[in-house]
Amino acid sequence: MARLYDNADRALRYAKTIASDMVEYNKDALLKSLKEDNVWEALEEQVQQGREEFNARVTPEIAAMNIYERALVEVLLHRMQDRVKTPIWDAPE
Repeated sequence: MARLYDNADRALRYAKTIASDMVEYNKDALLKSLKEDNVWEALEEQVQQGREEFNARVTPEIAAMNIYERALVEVLLHRMQDRVKTPIWDAPE
């Protein structure tokens, strides 16, 4: 049986690995969805699959901390700001 992550820092690294894999294997779909401002809808299946994988490998306390969701925002959105020109980045705050 695989070890469960019970440390938030390690769980975050694991979540970022899942998100990075999502970028690598869905690069075209991600770039297109960023330009169309529909990332979560376009990658819904991959996001859910990643969430299930993450939750299966972390303790319930870690799963409740929204670490996976924060990793998705960082990897799928923030890291892409310099790589993709899209009106999303210019949205008013």
